[in-house]
Amino acid sequence: MIRAFVFLLMSLPAMASAQCVGSSFVERLSLRQLADLQASVDAVPYASGNIWLAQKGDTTLTILGTMHLPDPRHVDMFNAIADTLLQADIVLAEATLEDQQAMQTFMAENSELMTITEGGSLPDRLDEETWNAIRDAAAARGMPGFMAAKMQPWFLSLSLAIPPCAMTAMASGQGGLDNLVLQAAEANGIPTQPLEPWQNMLNLLSSGTFEEQIEALKLALLAPELQDELIVATVEYYFAGQSAKSWQLSYLLQDFLPLIDAVEYTKQMAEMEQTLLIGRNAAWIPVIEATATEHDDIFIAFGAAHLFGETGVLRLLENRGWAITRF
Repeated sequence: MIRAFVFLLMSLPAMASAQCVGSSFVERLSLRQLADLQASVDAVPYASGNIWLAQKGDTTLTILGTMHLPDPRHVDMFNAIADTLLQADIVLAEATLEDQQAMQTFMAENSELMTITEGGSLPDRLDEETWNAIRDAAAARGMPGFMAAKMQPWFLSLSLAIPPCAMTAMASGQGGLDNLVLQAAEANGIPTQPLEPWQNMLNLLSSGTFEEQIEALKLALLAPELQDELIVATVEYYFAGQSAKSWQLSYLLQDFLPLIDAVEYTKQMAEMEQTLLIGRNAAWIPVIEATATEHDDIFIAFGAAHLFGETGVLRLLENRGWAITRF
């Protein structure tokens, strides 16, 4: 779930952002690890840059890779694309403002998605070592053990994956760059459309058997101070236009996770990438191209982790005949 959180930041206003400062996880890396990290990124298509153009015929897509965590530096990025946004015929995003509200309402009305209502609680169903590690991780983030014990594993994973320095900010309910774009579109009468039904993301996150969710939960048991360092690195890389580095950085976390071996870690990461990125990227292309049959100027905003790679949105569009250039 560490990679899931990296995804959620990219899948707090100034005060909240300021809470996630200090040491970066990158400072823990050796020169060899830094070189390997750079080499892995060098092999990734479209690894650098947050704003892109895709053109085919008379149609132009302006594509913005976002970070979902609020940060005062978003204002500068928003100002860079504001004029283009206001000229757009339509805005596509992972979830519209209405979708976000609908999901929140649905979850509030269906608490069984997040809490265990049947069968034993987590300490009843897990071995002592696993439960103690989960309980301690929850306590380190200010969550009492009795609360963690009744949470569905997938929801507890997301809760524990939020670094302590970001918890107040996330609880504030304020969005990141995506929401700035959507709010501006709404204020200027520009229609917005989701790239996928909001139910899809909820279904993906909550899918899997209890045992599979527990294995994924083990990925969230990184020490709190390491999580804080990871978010510092993630945010720094994002604003440097280097989100692919954040993604590759997650491959180096296995040594810091106590309950999962290298084989299982690699398996979990591959499954998460397939579920949260690769499959969704492919599903978005028909939505984008269908919209392009009706509109000439389209603005698209989604998490920056969806931009890069052979299975990223930019490469998939290129393979469909779109000319891709930096904004």
